[in-house]
Amino acid sequence: MAARLGSFVLLLLSFAISGEVGSFLYLRYIAGLDWRPAYLMQGPAQGRGWLTEREPWGAWHWPNDTGTQEGRCFSVALRSNFFGARDRERTIGGDAHRTIVLGDSFAEGWGIEEDERLSNLLEARYDREFLNFGIENDTGPLQYQLIYERLASRFSHDQVVIMFLPDNDFTDNDAEYWRRFRADFPERYRPYYQVADDGYRPFYPVPKPADNVADPRGVPQLGWPAWAANTIRRNSWSAATYRYLGLQSHSGGVYSGYVDFTADQLRAVLWSFARIKALAGEREVTILVIPRLKDFLRVASSGDHRLIEALDRFGQEHNVKVFDLLQWMPKVEPRTEQYYLPCNGHWSATGNRVAADALGMATRYSPLSHAADGVGQTAR
Repeated sequence: MAARLGSFVLLLLSFAISGEVGSFLYLRYIAGLDWRPAYLMQGPAQGRGWLTEREPWGAWHWPNDTGTQEGRCFSVALRSNFFGARDRERTIGGDAHRTIVLGDSFAEGWGIEEDERLSNLLEARYDREFLNFGIENDTGPLQYQLIYERLASRFSHDQVVIMFLPDNDFTDNDAEYWRRFRADFPERYRPYYQVADDGYRPFYPVPKPADNVADPRGVPQLGWPAWAANTIRRNSWSAATYRYLGLQSHSGGVYSGYVDFTADQLRAVLWSFARIKALAGEREVTILVIPRLKDFLRVASSGDHRLIEALDRFGQEHNVKVFDLLQWMPKVEPRTEQYYLPCNGHWSATGNRVAADALGMATRYSPLSHAADGVGQTAR
């Protein structure tokens, strides 16, 4: 009996190892993903040394901290200022003619040095402060809204730039999507849209972590069994492959946020943009729409422009400018693959420079507050 049980365990173990190896090869060399299990992501740019997840908007940095961020094709230095932003030190009551930048890892500058990212290039080019409140780690429009409401709006400014990434901004705060495709949904303190009488309100699946907890994602908020199951899912190549294949099936192929968003997702995102504009008041608000490489292909093949048309209508109704970089960046550099890191889907230093040049071409005048032919008309 013991021998049979031992043989059975060895058989299961061999299947598990084979599944992990096969899944690794599939994700890395066939699907071309840069996904890594949690046990390989414990450097200073992750968890305790750099990121927190206890603010009302979820992910943020420890203030006055430093670290490094490493990938297969980059290694960059990280630093945060007194307020926890990856930016140089800023004062709340500085020059009134400043620009607040909201966004995710594209705004923060994933995989590139701080002075290579778009906000820094614009600051140097136009001699105007661009205060960067971009933050990595699954940050979407609801979080941009909360960052602006709770933190960024305190700083003197007359412009707000929202760096909108359709590729994941439609799903980053979609609770149903996360329940289905993200193993860490029941562990993380981050907001999701919940329908309310006046639009939406933030929904948090777990309580706010205690202030003395260094890494809230390591706390078994829903009990040890759930924590153990999610730990396995976050560290398993096989589980990641299963989620990836499920996502591909869900989207019907190669997902593009320019094309594959739902009406409910669009409604929620536009609600957050409207809230930002309402709080900004007479200050000028600009939405920069950021394409991934696959978006160029999907939009060209489908001819689907519903997203930009919807944003254009929103801009006209709310006095907001919209710039679609998918239309403008190829006018500067037609080789779209040059915009992105070779090991990752984020902008390279080249991509940030092309975006800055494209904005200069689109606006024809600096700074952004005097851009565009008309308020609310999408620059194309």
